[in-house]
Amino acid sequence: MNWYWILGWIPSTLAILGNGFVIYLICTRRRLKTVPNRFVLALAVADFGVGACFFPAHFMCNFFLSNCNSSIAGDIAVLMIYSSTANLCAMTIDRYVAIVRPLTYTALMTRRCADYLIAFSWFVPLAAYFAPAFCTSLHGCSINLKVTVIIWTSMFEFIPCVLLLLVTVKIISTARKHCRQLVKLDSQLRYNKPDHKGQRTVSSARVIGTVVAIFIACYALEVYSSLCYFTKLCEATEDLNRAVFFLVVTNSAANPIAYALFKRDIKKELRNTFRLKKKSIYSSKV
Repeated sequence: MNWYWILGWIPSTLAILGNGFVIYLICTRRRLKTVPNRFVLALAVADFGVGACFFPAHFMCNFFLSNCNSSIAGDIAVLMIYSSTANLCAMTIDRYVAIVRPLTYTALMTRRCADYLIAFSWFVPLAAYFAPAFCTSLHGCSINLKVTVIIWTSMFEFIPCVLLLLVTVKIISTARKHCRQLVKLDSQLRYNKPDHKGQRTVSSARVIGTVVAIFIACYALEVYSSLCYFTKLCEATEDLNRAVFFLVVTNSAANPIAYALFKRDIKKELRNTFRLKKKSIYSSKV
């Protein structure tokens, strides 16, 4: 048993526990049931699926089940991974509209529009990847694997990495511009009203910037591995593939940490939750 089978449980467990707790918070706290958090919830569900489906199924198939159809298990796991990528793109679109077009955000991003965008983010991986892959695994149809893998890799790896990077740079630059304007306005208000408290800037840009940075960092090796597979300029070894699998799951495990550290409403609910638990523990001891 090498390092992969030992360390692989760490990000998988963190992805399950972290995203499960995020799902629990958003579903049970009325204050968190907002349009932006619908995208966070969808991404958390996909990341939870990555943690629950990918490594555990891979581990069981290799060590405990002699007649395991690893192809179907792999299809489900990759569906969760691609759904995570698609839902991250949807969340980035939401934050782009909120920060770059703040005056029209409420009119554009209604609950119905958010639900449509989330449904589309689940439908695309399901139709473009899972349906043909699952059919092939059951030997019900055949596909040109080389061409199809190029399409899948372009749709869910290369293009998202490039677009997410460009959009996030625009989001961060716009957010910084807004912050400078707010600082200037606050200084003017304090001059006329000394007891004025400065306006708090939104945490959206920091959250999306962190999540996208984690995504690109974790998927950089996957892009390199795909280039090795397509171009033969390098060798896609088994150790390289396992490192890619480990980083992909790590990406899903890291997202809840980004929410807890930088997303203000979730951070506040976490504090309230642990504060209540401490009070209940203290009162039970007394």
